[in-house]
Amino acid sequence: MMSKEQYSEDPILKTITNQNGMSVTIMDWGATIISIKAPVKNGDKREVLLGVSKPEKWSTQPCFFNATIGRFANRIAGNSFEINGKLYKLDSADRHTLHGGRVGFDKKRFKIISESSDSLALRLFSKDGDMGFPGNYTLTVTYTLKDNNALEVKYLGECDQECWSCITNHSYFNLNGHNSSALDHTVVMDSDSFLPLDDSSIPTGEVRSVKGTAFDFTSPKTVRRDFMKDPQMKAAGGYDHPFLIKGDLSKPFVKVTSEDGRLSMEISSDYPAFQFYSGNYVGMPKPNITARDDGRLYENQSALCFEPEYYPDCPHLPQFADKNPRVTPQKPLSHTIIYRFF
Repeated sequence: MMSKEQYSEDPILKTITNQNGMSVTIMDWGATIISIKAPVKNGDKREVLLGVSKPEKWSTQPCFFNATIGRFANRIAGNSFEINGKLYKLDSADRHTLHGGRVGFDKKRFKIISESSDSLALRLFSKDGDMGFPGNYTLTVTYTLKDNNALEVKYLGECDQECWSCITNHSYFNLNGHNSSALDHTVVMDSDSFLPLDDSSIPTGEVRSVKGTAFDFTSPKTVRRDFMKDPQMKAAGGYDHPFLIKGDLSKPFVKVTSEDGRLSMEISSDYPAFQFYSGNYVGMPKPNITARDDGRLYENQSALCFEPEYYPDCPHLPQFADKNPRVTPQKPLSHTIIYRFF
């Protein structure tokens, strides 16, 4: 049974705004973004995130909709890792630990610690041994809405022991503004390589060039154009792969444009990679999540996710250690994601 700190029936919602009329609504469960309403070219506002009809029903969707993910985003193979020769076993219901384990940060209630008209900060304490992870861990998430229609998300993760940690946001974007396929969004990425995965979605350790493959988004194309045209997509049901980036906040790693061309989004981050997920399991094993806008069920590929992060399963990829540091008492996790709409 969930405790009162998990999936509370009395969610706290806060909305931040900017001078252009853009608004972002955040819920204390999972420090979750439940709404982003961005201005489009003719002056209207458009909802760009998937969501359920009522905040109280958020716990009924299994897709991590728009939540803060931790203590470790993406997968850790075999539900375990070692630090300095000590084995840590993680609490997971699956073959591999996904998004922090059975009760990750997305299922926990954060405390609001500061707020203003354009900013909100939330904090969560995760005790030593939570889901099997070592150390007492405190995460602070700060959302700030800028007047250039950019939503800045800052993470500060502090731990009193050495610990693997990767915090991200799992927003499901559909820039069409209504329940629809996202496959006809146009995407361009500043990434020339990705990590191939095995049949259980764990990186093989290879870094593969995107050139000449269905994973090449270095020039704009729709997601549909090369969808399911690479054997790598068979197990995942589409795109669900890590792409490598420079991790430069001043340069977006992806630009996405709606099917009608009236709204675009750029994302930048100082993480070294991002997971591109084409929403392949939103409607699996059969559609059962009711969309908030029209009452119909969401189908697979109803949204696109771009999750800035370290390399998945990085505890078992020592060859990339320089890209994937552990949190220590002296070196907290400190990363930023910026979503800008225009």
